[in-house]
Amino acid sequence: MIVTNRISLRKLVGFTWPQLLILLVFTVLACSAIRLVPQELLKALSFATGFLGTALAFLIGFRNNTAYGRWWEAHKIWSALKYETRNFGLLVQSLSQADVTIQRQLLHRQAAFAWRLNRFLRRLPAGAEEASLLGKDEAAQIETRRNPPLAILDLQNQTLRQLAADGRLDSYRLVQLTERLTRFNEALGSCERLKKTPFPMQYTWFMRYTLVVFLFLLPISLAGHLGYWSLPFSLIIGCAYIMLEYVGRYIETPFENQVNDVPMDYISRTVENDLREMLGETGLPPAIKPQGLGYLY
Repeated sequence: MIVTNRISLRKLVGFTWPQLLILLVFTVLACSAIRLVPQELLKALSFATGFLGTALAFLIGFRNNTAYGRWWEAHKIWSALKYETRNFGLLVQSLSQADVTIQRQLLHRQAAFAWRLNRFLRRLPAGAEEASLLGKDEAAQIETRRNPPLAILDLQNQTLRQLAADGRLDSYRLVQLTERLTRFNEALGSCERLKKTPFPMQYTWFMRYTLVVFLFLLPISLAGHLGYWSLPFSLIIGCAYIMLEYVGRYIETPFENQVNDVPMDYISRTVENDLREMLGETGLPPAIKPQGLGYLY
């Protein structure tokens, strides 16, 4: 997630330079062909390009609003996961009949769930955080499952059932803790839905093809009115459309290990430190801070 007010133009150009290069080539060719095309045709073409640009602006605006909705939904899921985890920790602390070892195991597992879900969504292997929280045996057992975050919730459920069977957990608290596990599973399922259900590709392809046609016609239509001055104006207008299309394309995928992601590392570390503080542990790992130009992962 970008948490700075500064926007690096160099970064934006670095991401979009292929489209900008194509636009520059189109513009140079259009300016070179000014004298080969009747002026009346060039001016008439500007009306069609204007209508096409207006329609494209609506398409990009709709796509960007939808993409931001996907990103915001992902952020809400992870924010809810954070405070539901804190509720889980408070409930575990209230288990007077459970010894400190069991409480520590439950809270460390739950912190590991946040880290493993983080890496599961980004298609990354398990990190050192999960191994330190789970222990080598449990970490190895979880990695044999197709869905490691769900495997952690399964272990949590088994521990709670065993505590209830031993008479160390009353039915009321069992229901409350099981409800929290259900909400963690809902968060997992919601994240998987966003990850595996991309924005409709038919719409994306249509918009990209329309953008290419618009960028091809823009310098030609402007050349009939501005002559060689169409070169800078085509680049400025075309650059705005390209940048807007780029923004929507990248924020619609909030779990791709990019600067536009939901800050899952930051939230996972916050969850871990909160739960470990509840246990009275010290020497906690440092909080995740923005990197580079204000990128929070």
